[in-house]
Amino acid sequence: MIARPLLRRAALIATLPLLVLASVGDTTAQDSATGLRIDSDKPVQVEGDTLEVLEDQSMAVFSGNVRVSQDTTVLRTGKLVIHYAGGSEGSIAAGGSKIKKLDATGGVNIQSGTQVATGDAATFDMGTEVLVLTGKRVTLSDGGNVATGCKLTVAMQSGRAKLTGCGDSGSRPTILLQPQSVGGN
Repeated sequence: MIARPLLRRAALIATLPLLVLASVGDTTAQDSATGLRIDSDKPVQVEGDTLEVLEDQSMAVFSGNVRVSQDTTVLRTGKLVIHYAGGSEGSIAAGGSKIKKLDATGGVNIQSGTQVATGDAATFDMGTEVLVLTGKRVTLSDGGNVATGCKLTVAMQSGRAKLTGCGDSGSRPTILLQPQSVGGN
């Protein structure tokens, strides 16, 4: 109902930098309600205090004040691990390998305009195209509209998003909608 478009919009926000970083081909996806874009033609900048490429483990690790940006979208996290196909797929240092999975830990903050998604950790599996954002409190906001829970799972192919509570603590997913946002105003 009303919560579904906010979750879908928030899910797009949460996945945008991860999808961009993973260079999902030449396609462009756009949510017309938000104007957010996933565009492999635009440059992506990834920076951190350190970068360690572990060829033998098929991983690249950015640590400390990691910032991923494309256009007006910025992801900040403490650590970003890029898992890639090794062997004949090539070297990540040379830009010739296929990314399999991305793991962001140490606090995750994704911002695009007035929209913000936060959690403790995020994982994006390139094969299944599933994003999972987790934490003691996962928050998705757009202006004054706020959804909270402990786990957001987004299946990019189907567009399904699921926000769940914290289980043992008894907290349930909640959403706060501002009156001006109800009915598309």
